[in-house]
Amino acid sequence: MKKTKYLYSLLAILLLANYQLSAPQKSFDELLSEFFKKENVKIVVTDSGLGGVSVAADVVSRMKNSGVFKNVEIIFFNSQPHKKSGYNSMKTTEQKVEVFNNALEAMQKHFQPDMLLIACNTLSVIYDYTKFSKTVKFPVVGIVETGIDLINEKLEKDPNSNVIIFATKTTVKQGQHKKGLLELGINKNNIYVEACPKLAGRIERGPDSDTTKSLVNIYVKEAMQKYENTGEPLYVSYNCTHYGYVDTLFKKAFKAHGVEVKEFLDPNPLMADFMFTKNLLNRFKNTEVSVKIVSQPELSPGKLGAIYGLIEPISDETAEALMEYEFTPDYFEWESIANRE
Repeated sequence: MKKTKYLYSLLAILLLANYQLSAPQKSFDELLSEFFKKENVKIVVTDSGLGGVSVAADVVSRMKNSGVFKNVEIIFFNSQPHKKSGYNSMKTTEQKVEVFNNALEAMQKHFQPDMLLIACNTLSVIYDYTKFSKTVKFPVVGIVETGIDLINEKLEKDPNSNVIIFATKTTVKQGQHKKGLLELGINKNNIYVEACPKLAGRIERGPDSDTTKSLVNIYVKEAMQKYENTGEPLYVSYNCTHYGYVDTLFKKAFKAHGVEVKEFLDPNPLMADFMFTKNLLNRFKNTEVSVKIVSQPELSPGKLGAIYGLIEPISDETAEALMEYEFTPDYFEWESIANRE
């Protein structure tokens, strides 16, 4: 009898384990609902570089007086593999996916987030290809959908208006912005896409440098060669989180070409809007907010100073955290993958 009970118990344990392994992954909406039921949360924001620091700064600034949570810890993680190697310099999509998957696993291991914001268009477009995305147990939000929604909102008001999308070469190659807009009914003839190799890196080194100005002028000129100016309204969309830092340079470049732009669109400040809807505000009297910056690559004093000046008006706490960032060179493996032939 005891042996039979033991066998039944063992069978029950095996069946439970099998159910847990085969149980369907919770939907995004279910994960998001669980997130907003918590009092204390840890939000990780990541980018390949420092463009997404502006998103982290926006969340810090807005969260302080929101009452959405009791305590919020915000961590920005720079998941660029190395200061001399980024995702856009890797040869294949498979390499980018594998390296980013390692970065995601490192974030989960070291930070144990309640939510992840991918404040990077390049990483957002490859996220769904990672193994991590198939088993994640917390909500992950990419910035691509924010950009698509912003462009669609403007263009659907006037079906004849046009948009020029500036992005990294990986983002352009994956084509998710254009595909998303086509699915929403935007005419393909109204969408122009311009890849901007190396611009993000140059912005980090110096947003006001001659090299940065030169690159912006080159890419605007290339976009103008594709653009058929019919006199209809034109929108310009920054679909790399770095490009909003040089908004003034883009505006000057378009003005030099004699082209009037109705509006320059930056999705960065809108990415976290879903966390601050009316039904979520003022759940608590006070919200304690902390922020820290962690980086896989070492950040030069010049780069820190350049980004500090751009972030400080949004959130001085985030700007100070940037200057006191934590350098973590061995958080995830990348070199053997990136150098693979």
